[in-house]
Amino acid sequence: MDINKKWNTRRIVRLAFFMAINLVATFIKVPIGTSMMHLGTTTLFITAIILNPIDSAIACGGGMFLFDILGNFLQYAPFTLIIKGLMAFVVSLIVHKKSNGMNYIVNFFAYIIGGIISLVGYYFANAILLGNFISPISKIPGSILTTTVGIIIALPIGIQVKRSLKNTNSF
Repeated sequence: MDINKKWNTRRIVRLAFFMAINLVATFIKVPIGTSMMHLGTTTLFITAIILNPIDSAIACGGGMFLFDILGNFLQYAPFTLIIKGLMAFVVSLIVHKKSNGMNYIVNFFAYIIGGIISLVGYYFANAILLGNFISPISKIPGSILTTTVGIIIALPIGIQVKRSLKNTNSF
C-alpha cells in the first residue's frame, strides 16, 4: 500500500470514479424518522478496501460532501467531508494493515469502527447544528441502520469486487 502516490491521470480518474459512486449511492436513501438510511456507507466500505487510506478519504468524503451540497443538506457538507473522510481513512487503514482488505473478519471489525466514527461524528455535528445534545439522539437509529445495511451488503460483496478489479488490473 503506497499512500504517497504521485498525482497522475489514472489516479485522478480513479478518485473521480469512486467519488461519483459514493455520491450516487448516497442518493439511494430511505427516510427513518428524523434521519435517513442510505447506501453511501455501503460504497464507502467497498471503496475503503479497494483504495488506500488517503484516496479512500478523498473519494468517500468528497462524494458524500457533494451529496450534501446537491441534496439540499448544505449545513452538513463540512461535517460530512471530515466525518466520512475520516471514516473511510480509518477503515482503509485497518483493512490494508491487517489483510489488504481480503479478510472478512478484519473487514467486519474495520466496518464496525467506521460505523462508530460516523455515529459519534454525526451526533456531535447534529448537536452543533441543533444547538443541544438531546435532539441528536433521535438520529441515532438511522445511523445504526445505515451502518448495519452497509455491513450486510459490503461484507460479502466488497472482497469479490476487489478481487475482480485486481484480476483485471483496472485499479
